[in-house]
Amino acid sequence: MKAQINDLLGPILVPEDEKRPMSAGFPANLAYFKLDFLDKDRVTLKRAFREILPLLWLKAGAVGPRPELPGGEPEPVVFVPAESNFVVLLDESRLARLVKAIKGRAGLSHVFIVTDADESFRAMAAEVREATRRTNPDLQAVQLYRDYLVNFISSVRLN
Repeated sequence: MKAQINDLLGPILVPEDEKRPMSAGFPANLAYFKLDFLDKDRVTLKRAFREILPLLWLKAGAVGPRPELPGGEPEPVVFVPAESNFVVLLDESRLARLVKAIKGRAGLSHVFIVTDADESFRAMAAEVREATRRTNPDLQAVQLYRDYLVNFISSVRLN
């Protein structure tokens, strides 16, 4: 009877812990962020996008590697990181460039549009959604005011 039970149950597998030296380290997906205050005038003058970019990446779900602007280069008017799920339109007069850059691109979840004009935002968001409707049906359009900080202050108070 013991032989029949062993045949039915099969061999007993005993898991063993993986042995590795501490010097090899551990695989991790971790990033440290420095929280600091930004100069409101730099933000208002659209000179702080580099510092706010990690917040946009986090707000979009932190998909892919955290995008960064190359040092020493001016801030872009359209920001379309290759391996991420969001795009940013910093100059509303460059909407056509943004639409052209994302047309046919799948995997987008957020488009951030910098404008103070609510009507302009709605029109631009509708145009972007229409251009990406097939590949990104759930695309969220988020209005960033020229003073980016207003967005994050409002989010903190609401949450």
